[in-house]
Amino acid sequence: MRWVIGQVLDLKLVLDMAVENVKVLIMGAGYGTRLQKDLLNDKTGKYSHLIGLPKALLPLGSQDALITHWVHLLAKNGIPSSSVHVITNDACHSSFIKWAKRNNVPENNIASDGTTSNETRLGAVPDILEGVKRFGLSGDNVLVIGGDTLFLHDFDLSQFLATFKQNEACLVTAYKVSDETVHKVGIMEINKDGRITGFVEKPQPTETDSRFACPCFYLFHQKSLSLLDQFLEECRSRQAGLEEFDATGKFLAYLYPRFAVQTFGISGRIDVGGLASYIEAAQYFQKQ
Repeated sequence: MRWVIGQVLDLKLVLDMAVENVKVLIMGAGYGTRLQKDLLNDKTGKYSHLIGLPKALLPLGSQDALITHWVHLLAKNGIPSSSVHVITNDACHSSFIKWAKRNNVPENNIASDGTTSNETRLGAVPDILEGVKRFGLSGDNVLVIGGDTLFLHDFDLSQFLATFKQNEACLVTAYKVSDETVHKVGIMEINKDGRITGFVEKPQPTETDSRFACPCFYLFHQKSLSLLDQFLEECRSRQAGLEEFDATGKFLAYLYPRFAVQTFGISGRIDVGGLASYIEAAQYFQKQ
């Protein structure tokens, strides 16, 4: 499943142009409370070495960390490790610095949002804005990747980047979910050209005909980034609670009526939430 406007005659040329102004922001400021609870309750002791480790840094397959998969894939597609940035928290900052040293990511590309616990977290959307400002990315197109986001092996990053270049729009990934999963994820409504026309956060299956979910893998057009500030300012003005800006999908729902958001179809994703899903992900990537 792909939504691609126009035909790419020279993919390498388009790709070179596409990555010229793309910077990457990995979201690593979450506290992974469900995973940590599972690890503490695990009676086997097999995974005790993972206690305290953020999900983004969980070892996976042949790589030292989940996000190292992305660093390598990005590099293969023309985006060097020097263009990769991570926004994390105070509790995990030192762990990400060690990871950066191992993977040729500049230490200055790792920043803490200043929080120390899940109770004091800023929320996902404020962390995106924090990363954009701290790393000076407001003049770039910014690829935001969730620290626990993984795709199946058939994901084509080169085609994703080439598709972005063809449209004056943001670009997000989309995959189909079952009726049983609809209420667990944000659901996008998409027109025949693959453009988002609606977004419903964790709806009941009867509330929408769409079954397209959107993982945290957003390529924001540089011209759309000012809407992050605008969205959060509106949240502050109405004294919105954390639930209004803690999920990245909340911003996507605000974004699409104000700036075009195109979709790129993928076959599926791997969601690392608790220990069971991490074990499944590890088994999947072990086959790579």
